Amino acid sequence: MELRAYWAVIRRRLWIIVALVVIAAAFAGYQYYKLSKTPGALKTYQSNVTVRIGLQADPNDKNANATDYLTAGETLADEIVTGPTLTSKDFVARVKQQLDQDYAHNGTPQGANQIDEGAIAGALTSTHAHSILSITATYQTPEGAKAIATAVGEVFTQQGSSFLDYEIRNGSSASDASIHPQVEAQLVSGASDPGLVSGPAGNKPLQLVALVLVSLLLGIALAFLMEYLDDRVRNKEELEDLLQLPIIGEIPAASAMEKGQSKPRQASVS
Repeated sequence: MELRAYWAVIRRRLWIIVALVVIAAAFAGYQYYKLSKTPGALKTYQSNVTVRIGLQADPNDKNANATDYLTAGETLADEIVTGPTLTSKDFVARVKQQLDQDYAHNGTPQGANQIDEGAIAGALTSTHAHSILSITATYQTPEGAKAIATAVGEVFTQQGSSFLDYEIRNGSSASDASIHPQVEAQLVSGASDPGLVSGPAGNKPLQLVALVLVSLLLGIALAFLMEYLDDRVRNKEELEDLLQLPIIGEIPAASAMEKGQSKPRQASVS
């Protein structure tokens, strides 16, 4: 009986539930449409390039220590990952310049002709394992992602020493302290084929679906609230519950035919 009463409440207040769900669904559909028309919002592409960071061996350095060089390479790789190197204006400008040079030689690939410095700065992330640095370029098109990753690898291998500062001291003498080998970046693997990944708004569709479900629950809750605040008596069960008295008799509602027969007839004048 309780379930029937609940269902009766939902049927009486179905309009408010439907209204809330329709409004939420329309809003969710509009937001999804906007996201689907925004390049890179729901799906984007990534390309990875791997370089090894180290120091050039100095044949004139008699106190060269391989362990020191290895430690320095790991430290430099960590500095790139945790520091502002990849987002610095100088680095981004050189990557953009390298992109333009690559385009001049190879032509601009379709989907990569609108890459500006802001897009480059926001596209790069990195990780490292010891002195091996892995840089990921994320862009809205596969051609753009691979073009950025390729340019980053070229900049590091050609100009890597200009972005990092360090100091190695192998001894206490002035001549030893002045030893400053150059940073060297070797390309381990070039830009990989772009892979499709979830974009920055990739979880938005699930949120929109959740919004519609929440609107459904909110509509049901609002329907029961309105029913609770409504003090009208609709049936005999509600009347018995209100008065705490049994119903002895019931006058049935008149049928449509009976209602028609009860109307007075108008006299016709000839």
